[in-house]
Amino acid sequence: MKRLSLVISILFFSLLTLQAQTTVDTLYKESDRVLTIRLNNRAFGLGFGRQTHHVSYLSPLLYSGKDYEFWFENIKPHVIKNNSFYSVVNNRVSVSVMMPTNESFYLDSYYDVFEYHYYYDKRITNNFHILCGAYAGFEGGTDMMLSNSNNPVYVRVEFNLLGLSFRPTLQFQTKRRIIKLSDQFAFRLAGINFSPTYTQLYYDLTLKDYDKSEFFDFNSLSEKVRFANKLMAEIPLKKMTLRVGMLAERSKSMINMIDNRTTNVQVLFGFSYDYIHFSGRINKMKSQEFLNTKPDFKIEIE
Repeated sequence: MKRLSLVISILFFSLLTLQAQTTVDTLYKESDRVLTIRLNNRAFGLGFGRQTHHVSYLSPLLYSGKDYEFWFENIKPHVIKNNSFYSVVNNRVSVSVMMPTNESFYLDSYYDVFEYHYYYDKRITNNFHILCGAYAGFEGGTDMMLSNSNNPVYVRVEFNLLGLSFRPTLQFQTKRRIIKLSDQFAFRLAGINFSPTYTQLYYDLTLKDYDKSEFFDFNSLSEKVRFANKLMAEIPLKKMTLRVGMLAERSKSMINMIDNRTTNVQVLFGFSYDYIHFSGRINKMKSQEFLNTKPDFKIEIE
């Protein structure tokens, strides 16, 4: 699966890969009033795949098993001094059930990953864009070994303060449909992690004289490496737009003396749709009223 995802990623990148939405700017002028209308894009769906996971706080073994998730994405265009930018919100809620090959103790993982990406739109051609920028986000979750008599639990909360993000995009049109492709690559640079060490217990946080700063660790590439690659294709059908793709991510860290390694490969599918966003000096409550008057406006499609 790892080799397959790598080959597909290189193939998509070489093809110069999805602009996740078309931007429509509508300028309506009446005296000193201006209305700007843009099309944002929203998508959601499910993911199914396989995850391998090791956390030394719970066990020295490597666990593997099925991974399920619900994902959500929202994309908005922005214009600053005639330059185009995009903000992308990604949120994933996942559940994994894993076990080693030589034991019967199950490891259950529950995680939520939220990321905010901000891109500069470097337009190469009308159909090909390279979106490049940065991202920040939040990760939180729990690993539990409920089949073990001790029922150990590992809780981790992490703030990804800074990361690099790239999203080359490609859009091409057939006789009836416009197909969009994308390859979003994210690489983490620095963050803050909260987790216990081998000698700490969660109830230590309730003690007045306990140094709570020992639970928090500022870390960078020297302690944690994390990257994710998400390939997506947007295919319009008769009455809906289908999203299909693949997610491959890898993280490895040694924080607070805890070795934490995860590899995740998933197949994603879902649906997307465009929705109108109004901005400008016109009251949003009156936007539809102005549009119904059918004024002489100019439409620019980027």
